[in-house]
Amino acid sequence: MKTNGFLILFLLTTTLSFGQEKSNKRGLGYGYHSPADMNTASQGISWWYNWAAQPDAGIRNTYGNYGVDFTPQAWNAAGISGVNAWVSQDDKVNFVLGFNEPNFTAQANMTPTQAAAAWPQLQAFADQYGIKLVSPAVNYCGSCVTENGTTYNNPFDWLDDFFAACVGCRVDYIALHWYGGGNSMSGYIDDARKYGKPIWVTEFANWEAGVTPASQQNYLAGTTNFLERNPDVFRYAWFIGRGSGAAVYPYIDLYGANGEMTELGQVYLDVPVYDSMQVSEIPGRIEAEEYYRQKGVFAELTNDIDGFMNIGYTEAGDWLSYKVIVAESGEYAFTSRYAGTAAGKFDVYLDNVKVGTVNTTNTNGWQNWKSVSTTITLDAGEHILKLAVLISGFNLNWLSLVEGFAGLDDPTMSQLDVTVFPNPVVDHTFTIRFSRRVTDEFIILINDLTGKTIYTTEIADSIEKEIPVDLSKIDGMRKGIYTLCIIRKEGSIFRKIVLL
Repeated sequence: MKTNGFLILFLLTTTLSFGQEKSNKRGLGYGYHSPADMNTASQGISWWYNWAAQPDAGIRNTYGNYGVDFTPQAWNAAGISGVNAWVSQDDKVNFVLGFNEPNFTAQANMTPTQAAAAWPQLQAFADQYGIKLVSPAVNYCGSCVTENGTTYNNPFDWLDDFFAACVGCRVDYIALHWYGGGNSMSGYIDDARKYGKPIWVTEFANWEAGVTPASQQNYLAGTTNFLERNPDVFRYAWFIGRGSGAAVYPYIDLYGANGEMTELGQVYLDVPVYDSMQVSEIPGRIEAEEYYRQKGVFAELTNDIDGFMNIGYTEAGDWLSYKVIVAESGEYAFTSRYAGTAAGKFDVYLDNVKVGTVNTTNTNGWQNWKSVSTTITLDAGEHILKLAVLISGFNLNWLSLVEGFAGLDDPTMSQLDVTVFPNPVVDHTFTIRFSRRVTDEFIILINDLTGKTIYTTEIADSIEKEIPVDLSKIDGMRKGIYTLCIIRKEGSIFRKIVLL
């Protein structure tokens, strides 16, 4: 996880910051909570389960104080009576999870026919108490149950036969487990859509060979962001709170000492919460991972000097969309922060109308970041802003849209006056002067009148009040008018410069 000063999202971002409110979807599979553990985790999770009928012993009588739902589970057919007993005296229960990995011989070990025979008993008391039912939780397995000549390595084969055998049964949600890495969750969710029911991913983590603490954090962040923003996913839960220890492969523990999150656990709480009503204001900045809808792309932690995550895994035909509200009709400077190993390209649409094209360059690394600007024309009002990938090869960290090519300073930057001298610039060199000493990281961009970024540099160390800029070795720096953009976490400052 990044630890530099830009880990907090820019205040220039629109309506939502990570870690400021908790998700209705986010949960945890774990069974040994202390009051201190739950008090800390409750800042970011809304539900948990422990593969049992009753809450953890340490918080059994007090869990209602934390604003976190407990969801009991009938681990197998024998567990149904225990769930019934708990639900009958706990009116806070709204959902019950079905059997745990029934296609695994080492878990619930139930054929589709056996599970279908037991389900009406579970459904009977769920109907009595008005409780929703979540299907048996399945996954791909190695040692699997067999019935009528079929060995159920494939979880969807098991579910297909379960539904065929369970005629008239009520199942309100589909439960899945997943331990693949990379962006593999995306295809798994696509496969589960065929049942036409909301999806609960009740266990997930990266259990592939070669996992490191850093790669596990990256996987958690990207997959959580995907599940959080996927409209077909109702809830999800990371596995596990504490396992073999935070420093032991596959590095999955969310909890460290009593009541403390591990670094991985803090990332889990920090992933931005999805709000389907979120609208990004323009002018303003949009974090790429805070999309409204997407196809094909996936998020990961960023090593850029600002931001929390970036979008990656772009391929031709992929797209992202954002709900936006444009304050005024007119021209906007559209700046994209990108990195990649080849030249890429994407089109920009406002609703279904193409308003621009952005070409990215090879930055010689997926985390070597540059910025590029162009000018687009936007109409006032609420719209869907869509980025459609034409040529892959790039990651995307954020988008900045600033009214008028010269730009408007953000109101939060009014306390920091910036001047450029000499201006006009006569020898391709000038100085940026701040009204006070600046001690944080920021980005300097210079754009020409077409919106193309001619010059970019990143200031990562504490500086004094003045920064010299030398443009004498920059190709394409002809006489004319340019826009200087200084992007800090508090917002952006713009100045017009004249090159003689």
